[in-house]
Order: sequence, then C-alpha cells, then structure tokens
Amino acid sequence: GKHVTIYSGFEIRAPWNISIGEGTIIGDEAKLDGRNQISIGRNVNLSTGVWIWTEQHDLNDPFFLCNEKGGKVTIEDRVWLSNRVIVLPNVVIKQGAVVGAGAVVTKNCDDFGVYGGVPAKKLRERSHNLVYDFTGSHYWFL
Repeated sequence: GKHVTIYSGFEIRAPWNISIGEGTIIGDEAKLDGRNQISIGRNVNLSTGVWIWTEQHDLNDPFFLCNEKGGKVTIEDRVWLSNRVIVLPNVVIKQGAVVGAGAVVTKNCDDFGVYGGVPAKKLRERSHNLVYDFTGSHYWFL
C-alpha cells in the first residue's frame, strides 16, 4: 500500500506472500516469514523487533522437519504490536487490537482487545473510536 514505512535491519522470507496495507509502519529488526502468507492491514504499527512466523518445526519429527501446523497470519487494520512481540502461525489479530511488549501470540485476538504475556491473554479493551491514518512521515521535533 501507499505510505508504508519499513525501517532498517528487517528480514523478510518469501516476500511475494506478504501484503502490507496503506499507512503501515514496520519497525527495525522485524522478521516477517511469508512462507504461508502474511496479510497486514492499513495503519498497522509493528514496533521494533516484531517477529511473525508462519512455519514451525515439529520437535517430535525424527528429521526436525516443519510440521503441518504452519499457516497464514492475518493482522487487521489499526493493530499495534509493541516491541519484541512474537506471532505464531495460524493467528488472526483483529482490527484495533494491541499486543504488549514481549508477548507471544498463539491464538486469535479479538477486535480492540489489549493482550499481554506468554502466551498472550486478553487484559482489557481498547477504545473503539480510532480515526488515525499514518502518512509515512514522522516528525522528530515538538
């Protein structure tokens, strides 16, 4: 999409399987694993060090191969994933949700829910009155 900002030090696997909506910000040191598709909505903020995985190894496989539990990750509009959040395969993070720093998302997140912890659990609700649109520019002064 237009007005997407991607900071340095990121890693993208299978970029042809990743869609990023207008006004989204991808922080530095992000890792996006597109092997099984990632869909990122509009005006999403992925803070520093967010990792999104769509594959994982099977610890019981004798050859340590990836299992069949991998799958698409969907992040809807106006989601904020704070620093060092990890999102695992087959997860949908609904619009307006927030995931706190260091959380590991293993299950779907509700609209406008605020999540934290390992594994991430719902802590409260966020305001439903969100109207911001990121323009791709940042102002570093007051």
